[in-house]
Amino acid sequence: MAGLSQEQLEKRASIQKTATIWGVVVGVLAGLIALWVLGGQGAALRHGGALVIALAAGFLVHRASFNSGAKSAKCAKCGAAFSRSRTDRSEALASSTAKEERQEQEDKSTKVTTWTEEVYDVTDTYTCANCGDTTTETSQSTRRRDETTEVEPFVPPEPPKSDKSAAASAKSGKSAAASGKSAKSASGASKRGKSSRR
Repeated sequence: MAGLSQEQLEKRASIQKTATIWGVVVGVLAGLIALWVLGGQGAALRHGGALVIALAAGFLVHRASFNSGAKSAKCAKCGAAFSRSRTDRSEALASSTAKEERQEQEDKSTKVTTWTEEVYDVTDTYTCANCGDTTTETSQSTRRRDETTEVEPFVPPEPPKSDKSAAASAKSGKSAAASGKSAKSASGASKRGKSSRR
C-alpha cells in the first residue's frame, strides 16, 4: 500500500502477523478435525480433504482477523489506514465483591472456591499518527483476585431414632408407671390392715 509512513507500515505488519497466527492455528485445528471425520475414507481423499478444509478455514480466519484489525486502525476523522493506535490506558477500581462457589463432588464432599471479584472501569486512548486526532473508549474489565479452593468433607447426618428404640422407651415408661401404681396399692392395703387391727 503506497503512501504509508513507517509507523503505519509497522502497524500493518503487526496486524498481518496477528491475523497469520490466528489463521494458522484455526487451519491446523480444522485440518485435524477433518482427518478424524474422514477417517473411513481412502488415504488420498482423507488427506486431500483435510488439506483443503485446513487451507480454507485458515484463509477465512486470516482475512477476517486482518480486516477487523485494519478497520480498528483506520482513523475516523482523516480516513488514514493503519494510523490509529492505542497510546494510553487507565484503569480505576469500580467495585470489589467477595464471591463463593460450592460444587458437590462424587464422594459427597463439597468443593468450595472463594475469591474477590473486582470490576475496573477502563479508559483507552487512541491517537492517529496522521492527523493527531485523539479519541477515548471506555469499557469494564472483571478480574478474580485471591482465589482459594478447599474441600469440605462429607458429614453424614445423625440417624433418626428407630421405631424399636422409641417402642422400648414407651414400654419402659409404662412399666415404671405400673410399678408406681402397684407400690401405691400395696401401701394403701397395708394402711387399711393397720386400721382394722385397731
